[in-house]
Amino acid sequence: MNIDRSKLHKVYRYILDWFYPNRCPICRNYIGWNNDFCPECADSMTVYEGTADIPFVDRFTAYCVYDKNISPVILRFKRTDRGNSYYAFAYRIRMALKSSGMPEDIDCIVPIPMSKKKLKERGYNQAELMAKELRYMIGVPYANVLIKIRDTAAQKSLGREERSKNLKDAFASDPKYGSINGKTFLLIDDVCTTGSTFAEAARVLKENGAAKVYAASFAKTPNKHSSPPDDIPEAEYEDEISDTDFVSKYL
Repeated sequence: MNIDRSKLHKVYRYILDWFYPNRCPICRNYIGWNNDFCPECADSMTVYEGTADIPFVDRFTAYCVYDKNISPVILRFKRTDRGNSYYAFAYRIRMALKSSGMPEDIDCIVPIPMSKKKLKERGYNQAELMAKELRYMIGVPYANVLIKIRDTAAQKSLGREERSKNLKDAFASDPKYGSINGKTFLLIDDVCTTGSTFAEAARVLKENGAAKVYAASFAKTPNKHSSPPDDIPEAEYEDEISDTDFVSKYL
């Protein structure tokens, strides 16, 4: 018997909302069980309309501009996996994929990996949580095709050239996935700044035989910036047990 996992996941979110009412990731107000942002916060986001020429990436898209309106929720997501952020980000990425005319010949969604050390410290990979949600929205499976084989310095403090050097040979294909040859992949991350991370991940996929590699992020820094603008404030850490539970990462 074939199970429609997309419909099953909607039922799961509906039931989960009874126990952990859904909230807007930005303002924290309660919203509908299957909503991503409240209307006011959705309107506050600046839709990304630029282009990014990223080495080894066949096409890139992002939903919004990384600015002071969206920075707090992104930084909060990096500090806690509780809340609606992973679903909301994935939903907006789906919108960006559709509006940009991204080809539908994708075989697998690939989250940007974290090192074992970083994953142990944080407890989750935000890109993987987004990929898990996106799979239900576009009907494409996700897999951890790539692994991060060495720790790297924080990208935020580095310039464009330093970022590329910092990530050189940091990723490798995971032999557990199987053959990459001839397949088309969609790389996923929460934020794209210079594109160095996507470029290195795409290079590894291409060198292992990938036919095409697309990339998408929820937010993209304005093209005029080589790194996030200094005037974007950091979010305060929030740990509210009433947030939407984070058990979806285990589905």
